[in-house]
Amino acid sequence: MPNRPPSFLLAAVLAVAGAAFVPSPAAFAAGPSVEDLAQAREAVMPHVVSILVVREDFEAGEPKLSVGSGSGTVISAEGHIATNAHVTDKGRSFRVVFGDGREREAILIGQDTAADLAVLKVQGVPTPMPFARFAEADDLRPGETVLAMGAPWGLSNSLSAGVVNNPRRLLVSLFEDEADYEDSLDADAPTGRYYAWIQHDAAIAPGNSGGPLVDLEGRIVGVNTRGMLFGGDLAFAIPADDVKTVVAELIAKGRVQRSTLGLRLRSLRGSGETKGVMVTSVERSGAAAKAGLEPGDRLLSLEGMALDAPQAVDVPAIQRRLAELPAGQAIALRVARGASERTVSVTPEEAGETRGESASFAPFGIAVQALTPAMSERRRLDVDAGLLVASLRAGGPAATARPPLPAGAVLLKVDGQPMAAVADLAPWSAARRPATPVVLEYLADGQRLLSALTPAWGDRSRQPLPELPKAWAGVDVQPIPTSLAQTMGLPSSGFRITRLYPGSALAAAGAKVGDLVTALDGQPLEAVNDSRAELFAQRVREFEIGDRVVFDGLRGTERERWTTTLVASPVPVSGLRTMDVSSLRAQFRELGFHDRVERDLPLDQPGVLLQVVEGGGAAGLAHLKAGDVVVRIAGQTVDGLDRLRPALQAALAGEGERFAIDVLRHGEARIVQIERRWIPETR
Repeated sequence: MPNRPPSFLLAAVLAVAGAAFVPSPAAFAAGPSVEDLAQAREAVMPHVVSILVVREDFEAGEPKLSVGSGSGTVISAEGHIATNAHVTDKGRSFRVVFGDGREREAILIGQDTAADLAVLKVQGVPTPMPFARFAEADDLRPGETVLAMGAPWGLSNSLSAGVVNNPRRLLVSLFEDEADYEDSLDADAPTGRYYAWIQHDAAIAPGNSGGPLVDLEGRIVGVNTRGMLFGGDLAFAIPADDVKTVVAELIAKGRVQRSTLGLRLRSLRGSGETKGVMVTSVERSGAAAKAGLEPGDRLLSLEGMALDAPQAVDVPAIQRRLAELPAGQAIALRVARGASERTVSVTPEEAGETRGESASFAPFGIAVQALTPAMSERRRLDVDAGLLVASLRAGGPAATARPPLPAGAVLLKVDGQPMAAVADLAPWSAARRPATPVVLEYLADGQRLLSALTPAWGDRSRQPLPELPKAWAGVDVQPIPTSLAQTMGLPSSGFRITRLYPGSALAAAGAKVGDLVTALDGQPLEAVNDSRAELFAQRVREFEIGDRVVFDGLRGTERERWTTTLVASPVPVSGLRTMDVSSLRAQFRELGFHDRVERDLPLDQPGVLLQVVEGGGAAGLAHLKAGDVVVRIAGQTVDGLDRLRPALQAALAGEGERFAIDVLRHGEARIVQIERRWIPETR
């Protein structure tokens, strides 16, 4: 998904965004017949699939999983599916849903962010498969009826109709500086640099991304990629000719290989010139710079073939021609600088990856991205390799290093070892006891700095400070001061019993809910106001566990006396152990007395309480919820925190795609499924 569209469209155009648009009855009356629409639909819709994606991003130094959806089309007998790269980007797993409800796993064959296209291949389906076909010729005309198919908002088998507004459009408005266009794209994954799009007004919405744009002959004429957030009358699709070229290369090679001259171009619009295409920037050490090109030059021809871009929409085709040049083979460019012209020889270089691999590294508490030369050039860095620190875990090792490692820094070395790829961090993955500091060398704000960082391994456990049990009467009470007692018509102030706990000392002596306790061992129990119920517990704690005491009170208007032996108070929440399980992105706590009572569970109920579920973790993705009581993991009983980690490790080491966690929720037994591939350690 691009960072932001051009300013004129900023409020409206988003990848995979759209709003409902319903053509008027009059528009249909003047347009195609119902039979025409039905025939076109039946030619393609049976081959359209919904794509469910588990995506992995990195925030606050940790992985964050999310579930998204898009659309795609089966385009080969072998089960290849064409969709958008922004649907598959950062995907950890893919599942496709056919129109008849069948669900199958799919694998990523390749993706090309520059074209916003990707190819999946469905698994477990007999081949050859029936598939949809692309238009043979690029012959769309403005006003021609087109159909957008897919699963908007996850609603499969959906169709909307519209017309082609412009068969070749670039998202540069009349109101903005064209030179800012590429800056408005995702800097590390630009789309629209090499391709113009079909503009149409068939309504598309989130979930339509990657779905086909179809003409009335039942041919795929494009792949939908963008739409309007408001209005519903502006959508864009990648033309079929471009889709076929990119998809064929992805299927054959897994990627689209391009060359680069190390320059950026813009049209002649507003320049006063009439020939060529304008050079707006030149990379410091790129092929164009080596050949002597400078910003402000105009490219007039390539190997004798004219290069003319009077308007912005003409630029992508020229950039694509340059990108398709064979790397390492010199070409002749006719260049104009001011009034003079000359021919220069330029040798295209192979374009590397626009962005590097991303990952989190828990021992350092950071998320990093491998730096590529293209990323370095865009950031004007003086290094071509390293690990870009994207984010840090709050309170983690990097955030508490001396000095703290800043987000945006480029990690160059760890203990003298160069960092160029995520795999270079592997030597610090295994726990070392005792943990000793490592020295980081990094680039930040143009300076090469050093920092001392102490790694942290494994799940974090909190052992509360020991707390001595105190005397307890086993009740909850409501304070009834004198003023409230008079209003309620009660003969005395005191503390009204509102709940009797299992094992309650007062309950054992015969007290009931609704009784008013007025004195303890002959001393009045005074309620100073109607909110401080803790004063009752404070008076009880003046005695020792096992002391024999006498409570006086009222039941209605009748005086009561309860003689009982005080018992030990249950362990409070603050005294229970907790454990942060990083693999699930969740925090667990010992199951306490009050937890069992509140859930109406037996006092000996085994289990652990799920206290915190972080968004974007495996626990959240499996729909585990804070407050769940975990009783089994993959069939193994979890009777306390000490059994949690061994049971989880055994589950991760098991067979199959997923394992079950048994929980108690709101008095019901639930089973949730966790896919092993959602957990970082199992990748």
